[in-house]
Amino acid sequence: MNAVRRSGWSYHHPVGRALSGTVGVAALVAGARLGGVRSRVLWTTAVLPDVALLYGIAAAPDFERLPGYAVRPYNVLHSPAVPAALLTLAAVTGSRTAAVAGLGWLGHIGVDRAFGYGPRRPDGLRH
Repeated sequence: MNAVRRSGWSYHHPVGRALSGTVGVAALVAGARLGGVRSRVLWTTAVLPDVALLYGIAAAPDFERLPGYAVRPYNVLHSPAVPAALLTLAAVTGSRTAAVAGLGWLGHIGVDRAFGYGPRRPDGLRH
């Protein structure tokens, strides 16, 4: 973990935030070029990871803390493994839809990291 933080590829570090933001915006631009600016798939997957916030918002004790039952879904939906799986599926099958979905999802995660929103701790707070 410390090696990741020292390298700058962390949303805790200004260089990591800038890099994450660049990746996020580039993914959204690539998705818009591939699927079209008005692509429902692109924009749906660009907001879909925040479904976990809606899932936990009613029981959230405050703005900064998610309830315990929403932490795991939030962390899974905000994991780079999800867009990686979609982009791998797109590469294997040649599916444009899966590629656009993966780019939208990656865009969301990158922009979140640029603004300092990373995985949640078990107590629901941000790391």
